[in-house]
Amino acid sequence: MTTQSHRRSERIEVLYGIDKNSNAIMEFIHRSKYKYDVYADSKAPSYVIKIEALRKSYIEFASKGGHIRFITEITKENLNYCKEIMKFVELRHIEGIKGIVRINEKEYQSNLAIEESKLASILLCSTLKKVVELQQHVFNTLWKTAIPAEKWIKEIEIEIEIEDSRSKESHKKIQLWTNQDQTQYAITLEGNSELLATTDQNTKYTELVKQSDYLEELEYDWDYTLNHWINNITDSLPFVSSASGGTFETQISAEK
Repeated sequence: MTTQSHRRSERIEVLYGIDKNSNAIMEFIHRSKYKYDVYADSKAPSYVIKIEALRKSYIEFASKGGHIRFITEITKENLNYCKEIMKFVELRHIEGIKGIVRINEKEYQSNLAIEESKLASILLCSTLKKVVELQQHVFNTLWKTAIPAEKWIKEIEIEIEIEDSRSKESHKKIQLWTNQDQTQYAITLEGNSELLATTDQNTKYTELVKQSDYLEELEYDWDYTLNHWINNITDSLPFVSSASGGTFETQISAEK
């Protein structure tokens, strides 16, 4: 009798529509006792943070001692959202995750399709023991191969720093400096005191005469560039102040 009753309580259900599915997801979290496992695509972290009711449910579950394991694809685009959800979930990374799957002690949920533009959403729910056990096995296998979020985020941040550094380097200016008497000249790169070419290595260069974009991919002949600029200077060419408002002073020898 108990076995028959248990079997009748097991079910598979398909829900349609965003409202029904949203309610079902919230109820699923509330029915979770100690564990709540999720693997989802890269958009999921933003949903958790942006949807207030969902975010609160996660935080409440964690604050009561519940353990949330969350697998997603951590990218540059969702990095900030991932950092936020790490405050209340244990997060790991796997590339190429699709859809959304949730598992607790006795239930399984999966978003089969979501088309926000058409307000269409299909949610598969199951309490069949064999289904839950199978999906839990799938999740555990993914969890073992997934990369801890801290490690992956560090790699992303290093990559971002390198890209930013390259971007700043490629946007530097080539600068032509002169001395107070306007008789000697030198070339530097913006933000760097090293003289690339100079007419006199012992002169102090204090006035910025001219600057142009530095193209990192080009190979420059700095002596030629200096001579070319000097030949094109006229007495009427006004000086322009340094972008930082300071002056450039150096006695470093030119390195050719």
